[in-house]
Amino acid sequence: MARFSAPGKLFISGEWAILDVGNRGVVAAGNNRVHVTVQELGGYEGISITAPEFSVVDGRAKFINGKIVFMNLDEKTKETMKLLAAALQTALVFATEKGHAFKPFKISTSSKETRIVVDGVAKKIGFGSSAAVVVATVAAVLDYLGCTTSKEEIYKLSTIAHFYAQGKVGSAFDVAASTYGGVFIYSRFDPVWLTKQMESTKPLAAIVSEQWPGLFIEPLMLPNDLKLVVGWTKESASTSAMIKQLDVFKQSQPERYKTLMNDIAATARSVEVAWKQDNKERIIGLLQNNEKLLRQLTQASGVSIETPELKLLSDIAAKHNAGGKLSGAGGGDCGIAICYDDATARKIRNDWKATGLYPLDVTIDRDG
Repeated sequence: MARFSAPGKLFISGEWAILDVGNRGVVAAGNNRVHVTVQELGGYEGISITAPEFSVVDGRAKFINGKIVFMNLDEKTKETMKLLAAALQTALVFATEKGHAFKPFKISTSSKETRIVVDGVAKKIGFGSSAAVVVATVAAVLDYLGCTTSKEEIYKLSTIAHFYAQGKVGSAFDVAASTYGGVFIYSRFDPVWLTKQMESTKPLAAIVSEQWPGLFIEPLMLPNDLKLVVGWTKESASTSAMIKQLDVFKQSQPERYKTLMNDIAATARSVEVAWKQDNKERIIGLLQNNEKLLRQLTQASGVSIETPELKLLSDIAAKHNAGGKLSGAGGGDCGIAICYDDATARKIRNDWKATGLYPLDVTIDRDG
């Protein structure tokens, strides 16, 4: 039996600019984890999948000619399961190339920690549960088959699965958070390069072993007095849809797009420096500026990145001299506030709650 879990994600600085190769962001892992268990299966020469978050119990699949083929799911359910299918397929192809034979197994997932119940309905809270389930699935399947892998290999395999299942959009920073944990600097891989590699005749294992152009991951220290406060707007957002919308802005106003992205990227670089110096006042000021730039991006593009609720969240943080901003793509989901004492963190939570925002019991997860 193999049991693995992976944390969610929180973006500290550099959202949206991270999509352009060469730009860097500061990312953290959140301790709301996805759990995956893989164990031996008898009586069926395939895979049994139980994923309560997708309302799937004992979904059957087979690994045929390098592909995951569902046997008893309708088309709608197959669509909702495409991320998990991509994770299974990628892990199994890699294991096969490494000389590990397929063995029937049953896999179960749980992402309760990445959801919250509101008025009796479970809602996602924007912690990157899709990336976390991919990472945990890849790690668990490979472990079950006896295929020893490094975190770098798990990240790359999970990125390939996630990138293609999501329609080749996204920076995979959430995959990195789920794999490595802690706080780190991140610069995305070159998606054009990866696409060419995947369309070539190269084995998957060979692509994974390559030095990926653009990819950069560097761990950062986690100060003991750092207080990361997380608030939820009670609204969910679709990152992939927003990326497509922002691409329209990029094509129609390339100069304005470039200026804003350069400004966001420069701010994130400054956050890197201030973080390494443990310059608390500087970090707070930079995060407040990052939020202003994301507001400008919202106004210039017409894409609902900073919603009124996210603006309220950051304004309350700023009132208490903290660094408040949306975290991730925006459009709803979560925002953060960074401060360095318990009293300030408590005031922010209380004010958020009083205005209808939802403070979450989340901390930075040091482990991937």
